[in-house]
Formats: sequence, structure tokens, C-alpha cells
Amino acid sequence: MDYFLIIVGIMGILGVMDLLVGVSNDAVNFTNSAVGSRAASRKIILTISAVGILLGALSSNGMMEVARKGIFHPEFFSLAELMFLFLAVMISDIILLDLYNTLGLPTSTTVSLVFELLGASLVLAILKTDTLNEAFKIINAESALKIIFGIALSVIFAFFAGLVLMFFFRLLFSFRLDKTMKWFGGIFSGLAITVVIFFILLTAMKGSAVVSKDSLAWIQTNFERILLFSFLGFSVLFQGLIFAKVNVLKLVVLFGTGALAMAFASNDLVNFIGVPIASLQTHELIKAAGGDVNAMASGLGKEVLTDNRLLIFAAVVMIIALFKSKKAETVTLTEVSLGSQGETLEAYQTSLAARVFVQIALGIYAPIRAILPSVIRKWIESRFKQNKSLEFMHLHKTDAFDLLRASVNILIASALILFGTIQKLPLSTTFVTFMVAMGTSLADGAWQKENAVNRVSGVLTVVGGWFMTAIVASIMGGLVATAFFYFGFAAVVVILLFTFFLVIAFNQMHKKRKAEYEDTLEKLVILSKHPEKALSKSVSSLLANLVLAKKAMNTLSSGYMNGKKKDFNQAAKILKELKRNYEHSFSGFLSLVDKHFEESEYQAIHPFTNALGYIDRIAENLSNILRSSSEKIDRFQTGLTKDEKEDLRELRKLAEELFEFLSEADKVPGLVEKARSGKRTKELEAIKVRIYKNQMKRIHKGESKLKSSIAYFVVVEELVDINENLFGLAEELLWVLPWVETKKKQLLKSNLSNGHKQEFPKGKKGKNKQKRKK
Repeated sequence: MDYFLIIVGIMGILGVMDLLVGVSNDAVNFTNSAVGSRAASRKIILTISAVGILLGALSSNGMMEVARKGIFHPEFFSLAELMFLFLAVMISDIILLDLYNTLGLPTSTTVSLVFELLGASLVLAILKTDTLNEAFKIINAESALKIIFGIALSVIFAFFAGLVLMFFFRLLFSFRLDKTMKWFGGIFSGLAITVVIFFILLTAMKGSAVVSKDSLAWIQTNFERILLFSFLGFSVLFQGLIFAKVNVLKLVVLFGTGALAMAFASNDLVNFIGVPIASLQTHELIKAAGGDVNAMASGLGKEVLTDNRLLIFAAVVMIIALFKSKKAETVTLTEVSLGSQGETLEAYQTSLAARVFVQIALGIYAPIRAILPSVIRKWIESRFKQNKSLEFMHLHKTDAFDLLRASVNILIASALILFGTIQKLPLSTTFVTFMVAMGTSLADGAWQKENAVNRVSGVLTVVGGWFMTAIVASIMGGLVATAFFYFGFAAVVVILLFTFFLVIAFNQMHKKRKAEYEDTLEKLVILSKHPEKALSKSVSSLLANLVLAKKAMNTLSSGYMNGKKKDFNQAAKILKELKRNYEHSFSGFLSLVDKHFEESEYQAIHPFTNALGYIDRIAENLSNILRSSSEKIDRFQTGLTKDEKEDLRELRKLAEELFEFLSEADKVPGLVEKARSGKRTKELEAIKVRIYKNQMKRIHKGESKLKSSIAYFVVVEELVDINENLFGLAEELLWVLPWVETKKKQLLKSNLSNGHKQEFPKGKKGKNKQKRKK
């Protein structure tokens, strides 16, 4: 049986999979500006991108780019070794890119492929040779180092280019585009279109048969003159379109989207199918050598040509993935949300590194602002003052950014990639487009005090992921190649099964993340369009926290009484989720009040915020139990006696009943009254006195140790506080639930009256004062 022919077939399947995961990640490069600015419907944007991909495939130079870069010298490897090397690269590429897609992180498909080749070839070279010096002779390290240097340089330069130029263009145009476009729109649009056209000619079509090499050489020779006349001609044309009431910025964004998609297909598409094509050529060399798989692969050193039919097939596969892939949408949403001008979902939590960066930036900004004359400061602030009537794009009903920033993103990214191409610098399209978008977001005032740390944390996560791409790709490629080197076809079967298992697992993970995202996104939509439903969800969210709190309490109690560290670890995760949900509940309610309540109504929200405050205090009680009880276990102190456990169960049972009553209070009438009955208050006091009395007796008799009793009393106090906080929450809910029903009716009535201003009667002040923790 020709096992290597089977590998070629497997490589073909993996090549299609790589196309699917590749476009899911790289779609962000050419769609984020159009999607983020709502230049057109998503269907039109994807259609224009699809045309760009198809034209890019037809104009592709048709050669395996990584082979031209000379990552390794194939003549030093046998044909069998190269077949396994290429298979290791494809498997590693699919796993790595699918992982990044699942996490919604954009990365460079070219960089991942190059470093997978580097890692796999270096490991095989080391295994084949006796010394590292001989191994490095097989590897072209200079090419890899040049790529790394180009990436680092492009990341820094793209960010600051976006920052500086966006600041300049916003000063020029401000947010009042309806007025400023009449004066400067033609010049700006002419510049943008000129750059994009040259970007197409010199980047997207540099290997095309449509544009001859002589024509490209003539363009480069007369570059300045052609650029000047093109700029003047397009400026006049677009100024005329502006006077004709045409939105030229939409044309710029859509044309730029197609150009970036074309450049992607022209330069990067062969990266996904180049390795399978190389494996096919390697198999042909095996047949030419009479089946001698140990023959050296000197015939593979030449350029690997790609049939145009395969390129068109690959383009069609990528177009299908572009329209159907949910992961492509997830990666696009990551970049758009990080640059959103308005309220959106902050997908990244704060981090120490992000806080340090923000603090440094503020330290630089403050003295610069101080030395500027007040007249200049006020003028700059006036140019950056957003017009509330400005029509922003609504990404699933959340604000993103305007067409000017989208056009600037495309202009700068195209110009930088064009410059890199002319100077023969290895730039990553992904890295350039992303960092330009982040620079323009910062300059445009999208990063405010409320979200700056989250946005910086997101950018650091993405950038860190880029450099991890090179490291992980090299290691993964090397490990898979090592397995193939030692175990041959047996390793191929095992690793392929493992790969398909990972792909399925990643899909399940993505579905879960997508469901969580859409659930949170739905809340923003309801907040904007249906405030009465948002108010109901605020109550549901508040009470849902009680279900988590009850689960955390029971898990902690079980861990404390049975001495199981596993329970503490599980409880810590639940508490983390509880605190995150509490913050979402609070921010969601405050957003609702800010958008839909009158100033005279603000005093009426105190009971609701007080109720949320009790949730926070219960979470703090649970955290104290976790800390105290886990320390006790860590010190290997003696376990609880049967009587101590029984006393704790009484407290926990009372709290469980309160949790159950209050978590259903919005659905079942009368539960709040049951929770706050005087009988339960007296019961709690009696249990507390009995526990203290019983424990002191046990200490006196020597049944309980003094040191372990300290931790025991801490747990008892926190459980008592949890019960008291639940009583306090019940007091607030007595006012909150009727108030919510009244407000829902008023909000619904106002919402149905065609956007009329809402009128709210002055709410009564809650009579029940919030109990303070002693």
C-alpha cells in the first residue's frame, strides 16, 4: 500500500480545513472597517470581500510563499522526512488557528505557517545531525529573524501612525462630517482612493498576469508623477460627488474593503494550499525515484507552482467560509468592540499590565495638556466633541465608529502595507490593520476612563497572542514532527484523531462563548429598545445572583465540614462568577437609569441599589469563609466534630430557605413576606446563641481545640451575617418589586408613544433603612 499517497489525500483534506480556519481569522483584516462603520449591510460587505478574494486568487503569483522565503533547504531532507514535515505543519496550523478563532483573537496566518515550518524543520535537522551547528546549516535562520524584526517594527509603527494621523484628521473634520466634508472631503477621499489603487497594483496584483511586469516597472519608475495626477483627478471627482449629495466615505470604505480582501487572497491564499501542493510534488518525486522514499529531496528546491484551477477552488472554499463561519464573525467582533466609540461589550477584564500602561499614558498626557494654552485646549476639545445626532453604525444595536475613522483605518493600513511592499519589508497584514485600528481608536476618544483599562488589556492580550503564535507554532510543529520521526504512520493515525477531537472540542467551546456573548448582547439591545424588559431583566439578574450564592455557600460548607480542597477550588470559581454577575447587574441597572429615567426619579432607585449592595456583602461573607476555612485545611487542623457540623447545618439550612424564597420572589407572590417573618429572625438569634454556648462547652470539656474554634467562630459569624443580609435584602425587595411593576407599565407606555419624553412620578423613599454589618 502506498502510505504516502494516503498522506497526500489527508493533506488535501487538511488543506481545505486550513482554508476554513484561515479565512475565519483573516476576515478581520478586510471587513472590520466596513462592519464597524456600517458602510453597508453585512451581506453587501461580504459580497464585496468575496469579489476581492476571487480577483486576488486570479491575480496570485501562484507560488508557495514560504518556499520562496527559504525557511529550510529541502535538499538536506529525504522525501519521506519532508512528507512527514509537511503533515506536521498542516496539523499544527489547523490546531493553532482554530484555537485562536475560538478565542476570537486575530493572528497572522503567514507567521504561524512560517514558524511551524521553522520548528518542524529545525527539530528534524537536529534529529538527523550530530551537532547544532550542522542543524542550523539546514535552516535559513536569517529569513526567520527578518520576519520577526518586521513584525515587531510593524506593530509599533502601525499603532503610532494610526494614533497621530487619526488625531490630525479628526481635528480637520471633527465629528460634524455633514459640514466639514463639504470643504475637505474631496481631498481626503482622493488621497484615500489613490493610495488604495496603488495598493492594489503594487501589492494585490504584483504577481498577476493581468498587469505585466513592464507595466509595474513603469508605474514604479513614474510613481511620484502618477500619484500626484491620480490624487488631483480623484479629488476633483469626489468633490463633485460630495456636491451631488453622495456619501463618498462609504465608497472609500467599500472600495478599500475589496482591495484588502484582494491583497489577502493574492498574497496569503497560497500559504494555506502551498504545503499540500508541496506534499503532492514530493510524492511525484517519490514515484520518479522508483518508490525510494529515502532519496534526497533536491528536486523540491525550485519554485512550487500552483495550478490556477486550485487557486480558484481555494478561493471558493474561502468565500463559503466567509459567509458561513461564525468564528470569522467572532474575530471581527473582537477588533470592532475594542475600537467601539460608544457603549459595547467589554470582552476583556482589567489586568495589572493594562493598569500600568494606562497610568504611564496619563502621566505623559497630563503635563502636555497642562502646558497647552487654554484657548488651544478648548479648540481641540470642541473638535473632538461628539455630535449626539451623528449616525453611528450599530453592531447588533451597539455603537461602533463613524465612516471617517473607517476610511482612515483603510487609508493608513493600505499605505503602510504599500510602503512595506515597495521597500521589501516583511509586514503582516493582520498586525498592521489591527494596530492601526487600535491607534485610531485611542486618538478618536474611544478609550475613556470607564473602558481604557479593559481596552488596553484586550490589546495586550491580542498582541501577546501574536508573539505567542511564533513560539507555540514552532514548538507544536517540532513536537508533531518528532512524533512522526520516531513512530511513523502509527503517530499519524493517533495525532489525526487527536486533531479532529480538538476541532470538535473547540467548536463546542465556541458555541458556549457565542451563547454567552449573545445573551449579554441581547441585554444591550433590550436596554436600548425595550426599557421595560430591561427593568425586568435587572430584577431577574439581581435574584439570579442568589442562586449562585447559595451554590457557593453549600460548596464551601461541604468543603469545610469534610475537609475537601476540591470543594474550595470549585467554590472559588463560583464566587468569581458571582462577583462578575454582580458587577454586570449593577452596571446594567445604572445604564437603564441613565438612559430612561428622569433626574427627579434618581432618588427612587436607592432601594434597588441597596438590594444589590446586599448581594455584594453576601459575596464578601462567602469569600471570608473560603479564606478562613481553606487556611484551616492547609494547616492540617483537626476536623469538625459531629455536634459542630450539626450546629453549622442549622445555620446553613436557614440561609438555604431564605435563598430559595428570595430567588423566586419575582415569580411567586408572598415569598418575600415569608423570608422576612419575625419568626425567622428570632430563630436565627436562637441558633446563634445556642451555637456559641455549645461551642464554649465543647472547648471547656476538651472536645474542641481552641485554635480550630477560632476558624469555626469566623465561619459561624459569616453564616449569621449571610442570614442577616438576606433579611435586609427581603426588606428592600418589599419596596423594589412593586416599584418595578409600576415602572414597567410607565416605561412601556412611554415606549409605545413614539419616543415621547418619559414622565415619572416622584418615587417614595424606602422606609426600611438598610442594616449595617457590625
